[in-house]
Amino acid sequence: MTTPGPAPNRKTQNVAQDQWAPFLADFTRENRGAHARLTVIGRDTELGVRVETENRPFEGVSADLKDGERTVWISLGSGTKDHMTHGVPRATAIRTLAATEGGGTVLEVESEDGTKTLVELAPEGYELAAR
Repeated sequence: MTTPGPAPNRKTQNVAQDQWAPFLADFTRENRGAHARLTVIGRDTELGVRVETENRPFEGVSADLKDGERTVWISLGSGTKDHMTHGVPRATAIRTLAATEGGGTVLEVESEDGTKTLVELAPEGYELAAR
């Protein structure tokens, strides 16, 4: 996985907002422990593309929907020194891109301002190479 963002030959699944909580719970169960890279892609050139962290174990993802919050929380790292949580406030869309040969599943969370947060998971048995 050398470039962030959707690849044209990947099957994309859009998750309906009323399915975010159960979908993310299943996604967490299926992918916990996979090596992950967290990338933020800004809509404007000021933010650009920023890799927040790479090659950390994926711990989980959940959505806080109470009171119209729509915040998605992504947790990476396996220990207290390695742990990080990234929040995506005012999320408007959650999508997944299916794994392909040489590339793992990608979870994409888009926020109200158009910023996209990508969690790229390494294929089973692989680690993510540094960019």
